[in-house]
Amino acid sequence: MTVNSMRLEKILRETEDVKRLGIPVKYMCLSLMCEYHKSLHGELFNIEEIKDLYSLENVPEDCRCGVTQVLVDEVGKPRNPRVVEKARLQSKDKIL
Repeated sequence: MTVNSMRLEKILRETEDVKRLGIPVKYMCLSLMCEYHKSLHGELFNIEEIKDLYSLENVPEDCRCGVTQVLVDEVGKPRNPRVVEKARLQSKDKIL
């Protein structure tokens, strides 16, 4: 099993859990160490976007991005915006 397939399986498993529990989330890309996706670091995506972004056909084997769930309110805004701001500041500190 590849890192990419494990990441995708984890995303799908977590998605089923939050649906079952009724918890609204978006997915934040953590990608400063990845040459392919580093411009997406700190960006929020819905589940369909993240599945497309990390589908096995679209991701090179050496992609090392992480994806984490971020709790959002009814309109899709992060409940703790500081987490997202901090990630975005990290990407500004790096030369992209």
